[in-house]
Amino acid sequence: MNRRGFLLSVSATALAAPALAHAHGGLTATPPPLPRETLSLDDGWRFHEGDIPMPVITGHGWSYANAKAGAAWGAASPAFDDSTWDQVRLPHDFVVSQPFDQNANISQGYRKRGVAWYRRALRFEPTDRGRHIELQFGAAATNATVWFNGTIVERNFSGYNSFSVDLTPFVRYGDQTNSLVVRIDANAMEGWWYEGGGLYRHIWLVKRSPIHIATDGVHADPRKGANGQWTIPAT
Repeated sequence: MNRRGFLLSVSATALAAPALAHAHGGLTATPPPLPRETLSLDDGWRFHEGDIPMPVITGHGWSYANAKAGAAWGAASPAFDDSTWDQVRLPHDFVVSQPFDQNANISQGYRKRGVAWYRRALRFEPTDRGRHIELQFGAAATNATVWFNGTIVERNFSGYNSFSVDLTPFVRYGDQTNSLVVRIDANAMEGWWYEGGGLYRHIWLVKRSPIHIATDGVHADPRKGANGQWTIPAT
């Protein structure tokens, strides 16, 4: 047998091996990974203007429970009833709806800023198990705290950067409901112009293979050599 014939024979055997193993009750072939999904989370939000203070924690029992993952209190709790809150769609700026106030900051458009809450429910299919689940925020103005299923998963302190959150360790699958809560403190100002406040950009839910390139994980650092040519080092 020549070299070409040998290679063809080996390739055919390798391709047939998973099917043969399955037919004889042995190992089965690994199913192909599900394709990447990018889903919009612009719809389905409940909104409350104004802060909702957390309950005062007293006693050892409450203190112990509060220190555990998934034990958020008040409006951050998965069990909180938000049925009376307004329904909104992203992008959403709650500051722009404030009345003009001559005593408010001229640089912020004579509109008062403040604090607001957003809540949303999510469900995941059992087939999502084993996938990497990530939230991608276009931005949130200004200081944002994010809870997922009662656990703080992210804090962000600027209205001008995107950020992502790995939800994989906290996801509940099947008929269980997942709770996503964001508290926005727009009192902080970063500019001398109208900035708005809230979830004022899109939010995406990304499902992908557990083996993937991290979000914003590709960086190019071109270098100019002595000969005038540019190269990009690989590390």
